Amino acid sequence: MKERQERILGEIVSIYLETGQPVGSRVLAEQGRLGLSPASIRNVMAELERRGYLHSPHTSAGRVPTDSGLRYFVDSLMVVDANMRDTIEQSLTQHLQDEASKRALLRRASDELASLTHFAGLVWVRESNFSRILRLELIPVSSSQVLAVIVAEGNQIQNRLLQRPAHVSDEQLHRISVRLNELLCDCDLAEVQRRLQHEMDSDRLQVRKLLEGLKRWSDAPNESQSDLFVSGQRQLFDMPELAVIETVRSLMAAFEEKEQLLRLVEQVEQDDTGVKVFIGSEHALVNMEQVSVVLSRYEGPENIVGTLGVIGPRRMHYERVLPIVDCTARWVSRMLGGNIDG
Repeated sequence: MKERQERILGEIVSIYLETGQPVGSRVLAEQGRLGLSPASIRNVMAELERRGYLHSPHTSAGRVPTDSGLRYFVDSLMVVDANMRDTIEQSLTQHLQDEASKRALLRRASDELASLTHFAGLVWVRESNFSRILRLELIPVSSSQVLAVIVAEGNQIQNRLLQRPAHVSDEQLHRISVRLNELLCDCDLAEVQRRLQHEMDSDRLQVRKLLEGLKRWSDAPNESQSDLFVSGQRQLFDMPELAVIETVRSLMAAFEEKEQLLRLVEQVEQDDTGVKVFIGSEHALVNMEQVSVVLSRYEGPENIVGTLGVIGPRRMHYERVLPIVDCTARWVSRMLGGNIDG
């Protein structure tokens, strides 16, 4: 995108996030920051609309950013105030450092996210008794099934029936079992997930379906316990953008049933690239096109992983919300990495 287009898109997004109203070329020209005439601005706005970054809600009205426009703003144009992180750190230090237990810390982190953003704060924690794999055996059961016997620290054992590749003999299955032991033994679950994904991508063993079954197990071992803490959800219902009855119903269902939210945060847990933003239609939450979700993964000891963040209106101040979520995830990771009794 050209510099002039970026400047105009950035101004439109900033004004829209502040006011919630369509932004016209005359308003931009009168502000004087762009140094352009209304006609020049209109030409650029028309091009941005053609490229899918802006949308005109009414004939002869101003423009509002589309999901693609907001995405470009978040990824390429947004500037975060450097002092904001210090302010957030001070708030987290004041409110979270005295929590003695892990669960109390995570519940309080959810409250703090809601307080700092005025949206709904989410904290998801998953604990698994499976911390590190000691041994894995593949046992032929039939022509179509294989039994995976997985032994972890403390002699914990889990069994999982997997699809047996049609072309694999018992002898070949033994060799695959030896290879998987070399690959996965003495690895924690996060490393198991990474190594299995790499093996699936290369498919050197040519047993992708079998590996996919193991990957599904590593993503959600049977002994895993998960909890989703939600705070501040009532704050959302005071926002005009979310007052549509279908949106309210969908939000209430998501908070009560949790399945949609858990599917979303599971995506984040498997990604270590930092804060992830799902804008409008990007998150696929039913009847919630005016909702955005900002999430980040946090890490504790080997058997604790999770995701935290906020759910709020699509028209949120991303430059403020993202560092709040990022700082909270880093702070929780540091606290869990200490000697906090569960």
